[in-house]
Amino acid sequence: MSGASVLYHLEAARSDEQRAYMDDLERRGVCVFCTEHGRTEVAFGGEHFYVTRNLWPYRGTLEHWLIVPHAHVRTFDELPDEAGGELWAIKRRLKGDATATATVERSGDMRYNGGSVAHLHIHFVTLDETPERTVRFRVSAWAESEA
Repeated sequence: MSGASVLYHLEAARSDEQRAYMDDLERRGVCVFCTEHGRTEVAFGGEHFYVTRNLWPYRGTLEHWLIVPHAHVRTFDELPDEAGGELWAIKRRLKGDATATATVERSGDMRYNGGSVAHLHIHFVTLDETPERTVRFRVSAWAESEA
């Protein structure tokens, strides 16, 4: 993480608006994904995860959901094995009749995996047969010139 950042990797923000939002949360010590901090846009959930829409959906997606552990964990291996079965069930429910989907999970150190929030979450997107643009996920560190 850059500087004193603990909850967010601000360099990974995709817009100035998102960066400012994360910077404010960082200063207040608030994790956007910890439900005790008041995130109320929960679509549904289970024992291990809840599902919410991404506040900053990737361009080119039909729907962009986030599957978030209730527990504040940074890596998938901090979750019990039974969480995996619940994750598959959530993915099936989100897929619905979609022709195509894609998921991305960044686990561990945000400086290297391209993530921006130090609370494990899985991006789940549904895709159109004729997208307006290619959907791109950043899944690794990048050179300063690419930021």
